[in-house]
Amino acid sequence: MSSKKVLPTKLNLITLRRQSKLIKTIRRILENKREVLLLYLRTYAAEYESVYGEVVKALKVSYDGILNASVDEGLDSIQQITSSTPRTLEVGLVTKSIFGVKIPIVKLNESSIPQRTFSGIETSPYLVESYDQMKDGLKMLIRLVELESTIRSLSMELRRTQRLINAVDNSIMPFYDSSIKYVKTVLEDRMREEFIRLKVMRRMLQRRR
Repeated sequence: MSSKKVLPTKLNLITLRRQSKLIKTIRRILENKREVLLLYLRTYAAEYESVYGEVVKALKVSYDGILNASVDEGLDSIQQITSSTPRTLEVGLVTKSIFGVKIPIVKLNESSIPQRTFSGIETSPYLVESYDQMKDGLKMLIRLVELESTIRSLSMELRRTQRLINAVDNSIMPFYDSSIKYVKTVLEDRMREEFIRLKVMRRMLQRRR
């Protein structure tokens, strides 16, 4: 929108100045939001990196344990044990809000995690260790999924906030600045013209006297 389409009146100048002040306040709020989002992102990213390392470590130990147990017990025996293990897992999903951003919270029902169908006495101790590591790794994996989804949501909101700031800087504020300048210039020209006209009229009246 061109600033020259704004009607150059004192009322419009007052309105434009008020709106410009409001937009600057909104921009400051958006900047604060951006900083908060960046802070949350750094925090969650650091936690994600930490949990990711723990998950990798737990799953590696678990898989190594299964390999060692397969050597001790035989692959057929391990397959029989795993086939008798229930394949059910209950998780729930709720959301919370962080600075207006909906964040998923994954709730794992730990009682739904299948119990061991074997003992450490009758089977290889590697299998027991593998089960324990897999159980811990599963809990951390759920947290990892939650963190990844959180980081994705925060990143999307950060990009949206940055686009709004860019729109204010590159489009909205330049329009108001140029409009205020245009209206102010026109009003000042009118005042000068009116002043000159009054001055001329005064001289004319003085001559008539």
